[in-house]
Amino acid sequence: MSERHTRADGDDTNPATVSRRRLLRTTAATAVGAGGLAGATGSASASEFTGCDDWTSAPAEYPEIDLTSGNPTASNADAIADADEVVIFVHGWLGLETSTDQAATLEGALEANDYDEPVVAASWEADTPNYWRAEGTTETAGDRLASWLEADRVDPEETTVRLVGHSLGGRVCLETLTALDDATVGTVTLVGTAADDDSVCTDGEYASGIDTSAEAVFNYHSEADDNVCYGYDIQSLSSGLGCGGADCSSGWITDASGTTPEHYTDVDVTDDVDDHCDYIKPDVGCVSQLRADFE
Repeated sequence: MSERHTRADGDDTNPATVSRRRLLRTTAATAVGAGGLAGATGSASASEFTGCDDWTSAPAEYPEIDLTSGNPTASNADAIADADEVVIFVHGWLGLETSTDQAATLEGALEANDYDEPVVAASWEADTPNYWRAEGTTETAGDRLASWLEADRVDPEETTVRLVGHSLGGRVCLETLTALDDATVGTVTLVGTAADDDSVCTDGEYASGIDTSAEAVFNYHSEADDNVCYGYDIQSLSSGLGCGGADCSSGWITDASGTTPEHYTDVDVTDDVDDHCDYIKPDVGCVSQLRADFE
């Protein structure tokens, strides 16, 4: 497995990477002007964008936090009551139906790497063919997960809480950090995250939450993840955090650098992850590195 860690403090910005990202933004803008966004208007094309299947089948009683209502509740969660640690997995776009299966897949991969703490699925309203609608729901989902944590469902003072978010689920995790007032989670692991690559920088919308509500944030990104590297560019007219990591250059005119929070780390897993949904799968993903960063 690759062990390349890159601190995204902006001092080592690669001009070629910046140029590529700017080119993609221009291409995306042209595509929108020509005919709108493929994948935002039909379920078939949206499914092709995410390309996520082949998960482990979760037991019927798999623990789950329901974030689809204004009063978040957990079911089958007795196992986490006395746990020293708990991993909360947050799925991405079109992942509601397979939320527990994805969490069970991560749990199995973690167990293969000698981690046997419980994994809980956090399920939110992501199953709309309209990508923009799902993206707009991430703030609400993050607020609800934060309120669930702060309501002492899990006491972060007694239990180490680890958030793992895939794709738009990574954005939900970042929104959770922004919404937390009185709790701090142990680690946040972002995999293939669909958020702007400057959103975690000093003046970005998520920097403050990272600073105040997490002990460590790891962003696993892969330039082989076409869904983020190209799909996100077209959908959002911005480069994705899950493609090349944070980009804190000041913009299109100058390459002057900004910074990311001190305990934010980009982890380049391009050599290990070839597909948007491989990050958390055994054998083909980066779970061994993810597990090591729990320490």
